[in-house]
Amino acid sequence: MIEIERKFLLKSLPDGARGGKRILQGYLAHDEQLEVRIRQYGEKHFLTVKEGRGLKRREIEVEISPRQFQALWPFTEGRRLEKVRSKVKYGQYQVEVDSYCGELEPLLIAEVEFPSVEASELFEKPDYCGLEVTDDYAYSNSSLAIHGLPHGPAPEYQIAALPYLFRSGRLHLVLIMNSSQTRWIIPKGQPESGMSRHDVAVMEAMEEAGVIGSCLLGHRPSSCRNKEKILFVYPLKVTTVLKKWPEMEWRKRAVVPVDKALKMIRDPQLSLSIQRLISRLI
Repeated sequence: MIEIERKFLLKSLPDGARGGKRILQGYLAHDEQLEVRIRQYGEKHFLTVKEGRGLKRREIEVEISPRQFQALWPFTEGRRLEKVRSKVKYGQYQVEVDSYCGELEPLLIAEVEFPSVEASELFEKPDYCGLEVTDDYAYSNSSLAIHGLPHGPAPEYQIAALPYLFRSGRLHLVLIMNSSQTRWIIPKGQPESGMSRHDVAVMEAMEEAGVIGSCLLGHRPSSCRNKEKILFVYPLKVTTVLKKWPEMEWRKRAVVPVDKALKMIRDPQLSLSIQRLISRLI
């Protein structure tokens, strides 16, 4: 089974989210791509295996008996959390609101599941949802159970475009120099009120790199952390390379094969994020 889910931080409980069912959850095993957990949800008990991270993951869940749960529970020592889940209707979707307990209080997270990646990209979050943390491992349940609350305030984020095109059958990337002309980067900028992330990525690519293109639905972003900020990188299929563009006076541009582009990028986190995207494009 494929799980497609977006997660958001909340500042307060939305109307209709009072009450709910208690969840007791512990992890038997975990690494960067695979986790095995057991959960008591109300009166029922489950064993779940999840593979992957972020928006789209593989999941298999089987119901187990209370006796089996109790037998396995001691093996989750040091990797547990408790929360109360309530559900709120929002259009055609059901928002699951988790109120965390104990040392994780007063953390509030909303989760929304989707039938497809395309549907998740078209989703407009309700007003009570704040920063999206879908791709932030620090707010995953496994990290919360093992490491506790992330230190400091919720991270800010930026939006980047990874402009790409094919020349003579080879994948090329469009890179630009940063404003101080010291390193090669990709176009990026701050979120804009009233604009989707896709639209911001398209705008930054045109203004900073002088390319016109589109972020295709179904190609989800990759992400990386840069100090206190998270950078969401959207693949952008280039249709036009402009000869003149708004920031051409203070930014150099390079259209280079992907292997050369990766050598030009000095930031190892950004390089890994780009490589993850490339693996989906070729």
